[in-house]
Amino acid sequence: MSVLETDLVDYIYLDDEDETPVLVVTDPLTWRPPEDERHLDMLRDKLNAQIAFIETGQIKAVWPRFDGRAVRVEVVARCPLSHMASDFYDLAREVMTKANMELRFQLLDA
Repeated sequence: MSVLETDLVDYIYLDDEDETPVLVVTDPLTWRPPEDERHLDMLRDKLNAQIAFIETGQIKAVWPRFDGRAVRVEVVARCPLSHMASDFYDLAREVMTKANMELRFQLLDA
């Protein structure tokens, strides 16, 4: 599962430190043209699916005790962000903050 499967939650866990639900998105794609625009579309769809997973209450199927607290989405990627991708993440963070969600990007160590 990855950013390629936009309608699935790749992985979910509860952060032991602060008990924040964390949705993990795996991103194996590069940011090289001409694939970068398709990558951006898939990532946008994937993040929208993560928002819907929370807003529609689907998370309660995994965590019945979920009480509406803030949720974190971590994108674990194989490739560093391009300038275009970085701009997208800035906008996505704003949108997700309004949905009571935090967005983090993590570059996977090679």
